Amino acid sequence: MQINKFLTIFTLLTFIGFAPLLSADDKTDIQVMMKKMIGDVTTLIQDESIPKEIRKRQIETIVAPHFDFGLMGRLSLGKKQWKKLSPKERKNFSTLFEDRVKQSYRSKLDLYTDEVVIIDDAVQVKSRIHLPTHLIRKNEKRDILYKFYKSKKRGWLIYDVDILGVSIIQTYRTQFAGILKEDTFAVLLEKLKTSES
Repeated sequence: MQINKFLTIFTLLTFIGFAPLLSADDKTDIQVMMKKMIGDVTTLIQDESIPKEIRKRQIETIVAPHFDFGLMGRLSLGKKQWKKLSPKERKNFSTLFEDRVKQSYRSKLDLYTDEVVIIDDAVQVKSRIHLPTHLIRKNEKRDILYKFYKSKKRGWLIYDVDILGVSIIQTYRTQFAGILKEDTFAVLLEKLKTSES
């Protein structure tokens, strides 16, 4: 069973009370950061002087620091299931989940041709920020929504991505719940190790 049919890669956190008002600088910072990240990735993708696999690794080093894979994994598994796990199980799952998301991302780089990425204005959603972007190729437009939260230690990080209206986290959560309904957590870990992106 495939673990991720995405990409190509969140019920989200509950908020109590009023969300703090974020500054315009927060939204601007995210837009500037994403424009630079996407520009750097596009430049590498188009640089055929660098071997493909090396390019993929270099792109990963640019993109990965902007994601909170730990939070993505916990949200994908669900709070109830996460609480049941031992520290060792949590560590194993988090490592395999991060590897799975990165592998999925690398595999999708081969699908890139001459698309143009348009970044819209960032939008505050409670204490989070959403950044709508559009992947345009000829007359086709694909909507992608990046969702950010602010980490105390690392600043603004992506914790979910909606692609064509479908959340990566929600997709994983559905798949994981389906596996755990029929099998053990150990089986889920094995599927994470062996499934294709």
